Amino acid sequence: RRPCLPEKRETMTHTTYDKIKIQDLEVFANHGVFPEENTLGQKFLVSAVLYTDTREAGLTDDLTSSIHYGEVSAFIDRFLKEHTFKLLERAAEALAEELLLNTAGLEKVDLEIKKPWAPVGLPLKTVSVEISRAWHTAYIALGSNMGDRHKYIDDAIKALDSAHGCSVSEVSPLIETPPYGVTDQADFLNGCLKLRTLLTPEELLDELHEIELA
Repeated sequence: RRPCLPEKRETMTHTTYDKIKIQDLEVFANHGVFPEENTLGQKFLVSAVLYTDTREAGLTDDLTSSIHYGEVSAFIDRFLKEHTFKLLERAAEALAEELLLNTAGLEKVDLEIKKPWAPVGLPLKTVSVEISRAWHTAYIALGSNMGDRHKYIDDAIKALDSAHGCSVSEVSPLIETPPYGVTDQADFLNGCLKLRTLLTPEELLDELHEIELA
């Protein structure tokens, strides 16, 4: 018997991603709690694991189908030199976010920033902060039964699409439904949207509450 295969490749979904690794990229920058660190600067070592789909690049030998690790390395170097942070935690968080926002095809990044010259007054090889950040998919139900229902929903979708670290991918048609439970109120317009976001569930909920309040 012939296996049942999807008609188009884009109908397939990935549960895991391929990896492109950058190990111990050396950057001289000015991050640190002490003023001397911000003035004199010091060496940092940055390692990144870039999660993406390398299948097309592997089949076509075309660099434009993958992530250019040279460009990513230059981006990391430039970003850490152009900004000054007190904490490694903040440097890692900001860098991971900018990489995800600005690198086409990047779904997730594991990032480690090492500080081999950390001023702790004791012999050590290095200190470091390591984080993992990724795009997430969320499905948001939305509806209204007061005033200009269409406008409220449209405005909410636009607000969410323009929120930092959020991008609305798809929006369902709206359907009209009668109220349930408390029935002495107007009918609802209801729908759903698909969202790509860098926010955590709690951060996304806070964003939704602010949009709802507005």
